[in-house]
Amino acid sequence: MIILHMVPTSIHVLIIEDNPGDARLIELMLAEHPEDGYRPSFAVRLSEGLELLARQPFDVILLDLSLPDSHGLSTVQSVLEAAPATPIIVLTGLADEATAMAAMKAGAQDYLTKGQGDGETLRRSIRYSIERMHTDEEKRQSGERLRRALMQTIQAVGLTIEKRDPYTAGHQQRVAELATAIGRELDFDPDRLEGLMLGGVIHDIGKIAIPSSFLNKPGRLTVTEFALIKTHSAIGYDIIKDVEFTWPIAQMVRQHHERMDGSGYPDGLKGEDILFESRIICVADVIESMASNRPYRPALGIDVALEEIARNKGRLYDETISDACLRLFHEGRFSFQGGEGPIA
Repeated sequence: MIILHMVPTSIHVLIIEDNPGDARLIELMLAEHPEDGYRPSFAVRLSEGLELLARQPFDVILLDLSLPDSHGLSTVQSVLEAAPATPIIVLTGLADEATAMAAMKAGAQDYLTKGQGDGETLRRSIRYSIERMHTDEEKRQSGERLRRALMQTIQAVGLTIEKRDPYTAGHQQRVAELATAIGRELDFDPDRLEGLMLGGVIHDIGKIAIPSSFLNKPGRLTVTEFALIKTHSAIGYDIIKDVEFTWPIAQMVRQHHERMDGSGYPDGLKGEDILFESRIICVADVIESMASNRPYRPALGIDVALEEIARNKGRLYDETISDACLRLFHEGRFSFQGGEGPIA
């Protein structure tokens, strides 16, 4: 189905322009076709324009880049912050075209050079800017729907893995929650946090290829059985390496059992060769595993898990990540839901 974005039948235009002659010319151009329903409002200073935007919505903004109280890109940025969903058309002099192009990169929909073009050019730019803004918003909403679908799919994959291993039911989700808390403690931006969370949720995806009898074995594993289980990180990598995530999810999955001194697997990576997100998942994985029941032993408890991290930080586990994790627990800002210690 083709969706046509309709320009409003009545178009409320905010004109922020300090030159009376230019403002009057714009008004006359908009009035050439009264059936189009243009309703102009005027401001001669940026501050006046922002006050109008705070009081009522507009369909489009015509913005001079040189005002008594603002000049250049900061003018555009101020208007974008006040009305992020309203298209902006920059008005510029002949010498300001480079700035106008920079303004478009910053978020303006179009620009017009003063003294050039006629009323039809102005009205066409207004229609184009409104339609483009609608299209951009639809793309944003579509991208958000795809993102939610991806999240739900990954959650479903994680649950599928854990259905085969009831002793670790919820393990990946709890690892993801702790890893995300550590990332937040280390000032990760929201996008990087989201990638870290997704990596945590499926870090054990490779276990889907491991016999459930091995995963659920109540006694000690044989050397052969343990060697097979250790292949799960490489298998997980192979499963998702061709999925075009915007984050290095495949590397997180492959490297979450690597150790800072090179004693981990599957590649024996050391130090900075290990992806930072993988180092975070590693610490979260160790803590959750030790604090929870396993087929071959009861839970060791959160205190023992934290002692393991404190004792081996800098050798097995990244020191910065370990310190951040220990702070979260010791200051009562994180605990596994239903587990020991204060609730986050």
